[in-house]
Amino acid sequence: MNSKIQNKYGFTLVELIVTVSIMAIIMSIAMPYILTHLANMEAKRIRYSTVNTLTSAKAESLIQRQNVVVCLSDSNGLCNKDSNKTLLLFIDKNDNNHFDANVDVLIEEQRLNPKYGSLHLRAGQRHYVRFAGDSGKPRGFFGHIKYCPRSIYSKAMYQISFNQSGIIKYKPNSEHPTDCSA
Repeated sequence: MNSKIQNKYGFTLVELIVTVSIMAIIMSIAMPYILTHLANMEAKRIRYSTVNTLTSAKAESLIQRQNVVVCLSDSNGLCNKDSNKTLLLFIDKNDNNHFDANVDVLIEEQRLNPKYGSLHLRAGQRHYVRFAGDSGKPRGFFGHIKYCPRSIYSKAMYQISFNQSGIIKYKPNSEHPTDCSA
């Protein structure tokens, strides 16, 4: 009779250490690819949100027959050309070019919060873009919203440009240099 009692359930310490070591190696190899994929997905999500919001601004200004403002906003609703939190689309009832919750009409709010990149609105010295209610065009406004990488995992650089005729265009860095300091 065998005096050793064998445990038929569970792992030995050696088996557990080997398994954890193999999993750590696999994760260290896979993590850069996962982070690169997440960064690319974020860049595409922000691209489509920005284009859709600018297109909606054109349409809403015509439908509402009122000026519609688009801006990058901080968490307090204050328009800031270098904010990364939110893209706002609203009717500015008091003409102060900032969103006031008790006064203005919020049409659309896109939460952006980029983790791998940053956003910058360039429309002259302004921190907003106004689409005219009589034409649906950003008359007197032209510029772009630029997406620049902040992470080694993101290579996405692009501009979403808009001109005074209301044309909205996606311009990748390969076609139109963004001057992002990567």
